[in-house]
Amino acid sequence: SIVPYRSFKTRDGDVLLGAGNDRLFGILCDKLEKPEWKTDKRFNTNTVRVANRVTLEAMIEAETRAKTTEEWLAVFNESGMPYAAVNDIQATMNHEHVLARDMVKEIEHLTCGPMKMVNTPVKYSDSEPSIRTAPPTLGQHSEEILAGILGLGKEEIRGLREKGVVS
Repeated sequence: SIVPYRSFKTRDGDVLLGAGNDRLFGILCDKLEKPEWKTDKRFNTNTVRVANRVTLEAMIEAETRAKTTEEWLAVFNESGMPYAAVNDIQATMNHEHVLARDMVKEIEHLTCGPMKMVNTPVKYSDSEPSIRTAPPTLGQHSEEILAGILGLGKEEIRGLREKGVVS
């Protein structure tokens, strides 16, 4: 196990911090303005950090709660230590990389109207995979699958619908 290597609460969200070895832990301490933690016998090696995980993680989170996620990203920028914002769905969908890779597409659904969907993540230089159809509504393809693929008759399908087995 590695300590610390998890997300911590900030003033407005969460930030992932990965101090995966003693050198990176030193960077973390310096960036949190807690250089004394580097020589603290409870934290000076990963082995003792693991044993004192609860204490150390509480101390780190007490510090990270003092600034916003963006402020922490600026602090750790170019530090050489793994770190990242933990995005919610809205932030992810509006992230510059998601937008640049055209990962969100709006399509027209016959029943639901316009809806945003996640586009295929695979990108090729000579072809453009895309969303072919809107998602089906509940039960939209039940008869097609039950009859066409499973070979059930109309009465069997009706019986399944009456029992609430399928829509």
